[in-house]
Amino acid sequence: MNPIGILRALFLNRIRLLEELGAKVPRIGRATFGRLSVVLVKTPELVPEVLIERAADYQKTALLRLYARPLLGDGLLLSEGEQHRERRKLVAPAFAHQRVSKYADAMREQAEAAQSGWRDGAQVDIAHEMMRLTLGIVGKTLFDVDLLDRAATLGRDIAVLQDALMIQMRLPFQLPMRRSNQAAVDRLNQTVYGMIRNRRASGIDNGDVLSMLLLSVDEETGEHLTDEQVRDEAMTLFLAGHETTAQAMAWSWYLLTKHPVHFARLRREGMPFALQVTKEAMRLYPPAFLLARMALRDTLINGFEVRKDEVVFIAPWLLHRDPRNFEEPLRFDPDRFLPEREARLPRFAYLPFGGGRRICIGNQFALMEGQIILSTIAQHVGMDLLSREPIGLKPLLTLHPKNGVTVRIRRHA
Repeated sequence: MNPIGILRALFLNRIRLLEELGAKVPRIGRATFGRLSVVLVKTPELVPEVLIERAADYQKTALLRLYARPLLGDGLLLSEGEQHRERRKLVAPAFAHQRVSKYADAMREQAEAAQSGWRDGAQVDIAHEMMRLTLGIVGKTLFDVDLLDRAATLGRDIAVLQDALMIQMRLPFQLPMRRSNQAAVDRLNQTVYGMIRNRRASGIDNGDVLSMLLLSVDEETGEHLTDEQVRDEAMTLFLAGHETTAQAMAWSWYLLTKHPVHFARLRREGMPFALQVTKEAMRLYPPAFLLARMALRDTLINGFEVRKDEVVFIAPWLLHRDPRNFEEPLRFDPDRFLPEREARLPRFAYLPFGGGRRICIGNQFALMEGQIILSTIAQHVGMDLLSREPIGLKPLLTLHPKNGVTVRIRRHA
């Protein structure tokens, strides 16, 4: 593939590019395409050097920070250094174990309500339904608002902006934001700023993330966060809080429809098996399929020289499908995540939420959410996959099923 083709593939078909690079790199290696130089880390034991031991030598890539900033601002996902550490300390208590466990009832209620609208024999895009459901859950648990009446519009806006971001990142120049994309940002801002205004006006501490952000104090200035700072954190959690789980659930239902024995087992066994299914779906189809870090200075990974401004790729897509890490890696086997088997996995071979100091702050929230969604819905309905062809991949910021996952609903008696 010529350099221009590789550069286009980097954003047009990143899964294929990763697999082509991975086929040539046993542990760590470099690929240079014109002015672009990429270092691929492909073995678990080298991962902590990038994400933990030398984390100060890296930051998120400049392209992501440039083009995602109009939407996410300086929130937790894009902030760096001391700002990231301070913001993480502000948000972390909302995702402590004892608090996350209190969200379970709301998650279950939202899942019950979602499936109740699916009639027997209906054709449903379960990927779309999972986006709607997880938006509702995030709204209720983190911000104590009901977003279901706006879920379809907000879901479309988020999809439009992800598409626009990927288009922009593959171009060598910055385009002005299209009117339709700006309108999508404006609608999302209207929702988030509306939540902030209403909560400030009420003066009520609901004990949720929004209340915590509004009551928190900046350690440097001693002042409360501004509406814009609260907006950046709320927008980041609002988007990231539903997106990863929605894709994990879409792929989970896809895999379960392909393996009816496991679907039946999910209905019988409920919550414990639902957690195994969630983890195995995120192994085969990791929503965060690629971690990219740009080197701030010349540095080393196990003696391998990494030059300043080079981008280091750590690809869960490759690690999760490597036979050195997982036996028969392409087989859907939820029992890989029985506690005793999971404990034997190589460290950093499984990275559905990243790792190190930037590990996803909502990882336990997402796992519990997935567990509750699968076990709750499976008690009421079965599903038959309507597509005869394998579902394609649509790698945006997260890994989407291309054209959704259309199923026929079978309601249990």
